[in-house]
Amino acid sequence: MTLNIKYRPVKAFLLAAEHGSFTHAASVLGVTQPSFTVLIQDLEHQLGLRLFERSTRSMALTAAGREFLARVQRPLADIEEAYRSVLDLSAARRGSVILGALPSTAFALVAPALQALRCVHPALGARVIEAHNDELLLLLRSNQIECALATLPDPGSDLVSQPVIDDVFCAVFARGHALQAARRVLWRDLLAHELILLSRGSSVRAQFDRAMQRRATGSAVLPRYDVTHILTAAAMARRGLGVAILPRLALPELDMDGLSARAIASPGARRSIGMVHRRDRVLSPATQRFFEQLQAVVPAVDALCARLAL
Repeated sequence: MTLNIKYRPVKAFLLAAEHGSFTHAASVLGVTQPSFTVLIQDLEHQLGLRLFERSTRSMALTAAGREFLARVQRPLADIEEAYRSVLDLSAARRGSVILGALPSTAFALVAPALQALRCVHPALGARVIEAHNDELLLLLRSNQIECALATLPDPGSDLVSQPVIDDVFCAVFARGHALQAARRVLWRDLLAHELILLSRGSSVRAQFDRAMQRRATGSAVLPRYDVTHILTAAAMARRGLGVAILPRLALPELDMDGLSARAIASPGARRSIGMVHRRDRVLSPATQRFFEQLQAVVPAVDALCARLAL
């Protein structure tokens, strides 16, 4: 048999037992005493017995009332705590963002967004997993992360992307390099120079390879140096080892002392970065609040990037 259990009558009973007075209990519950009395009567009617013995001067629990109190007090407290816990999640008073990010977005976007998030939701935490684009999409599909700041070159039925920022790839080289005098740099201009490329799996390398495949010869272009980390590529370029191809988004957080950057003007030298997540998953309140702060910091980051790469 399904029981029609109502919260307010049971809560009224517990308050009356705690305070020993319908008047005081009604005040705590925020109702008038007649309304409070109706709640108790409804509960007694549903249970089929009296829970209180009342006179003009006193009130006491009946034997049934004492047994009901012993059985219902802890479960109702647990239910109330469960409600409060979920409400805290909904209001982003607690929780954690589990986020994947391209390395360039991790330090250029995630860090300032988390700083802003901490100001408005100080109890929220975050776990940030940095990886190349291909790996981030695998982590999403296997449900190991909730969302990722990544590119989605081939939207499928299982993943969706909410736009965040448009980025452009740049040639980064030591000051005094021949490219510094160039008014505009194209993919083909880079082929005459020794290249420092990020390893396969990165979105930078994927777009460079696609651009090279569209050349008439179709032959593969092998870099002189193949590295994993953006900081390593920049350090090598600073020492004159070659031209690094890096996302403009990374430039503000790099040490650009001794370096210059030129945005690559060719088609295919841009990427759209979005908040990618599974189509069948609703983002948690904590992640939604993070996304709000992320959108707020993007304009300032974008303007700073534009100043560093002509």
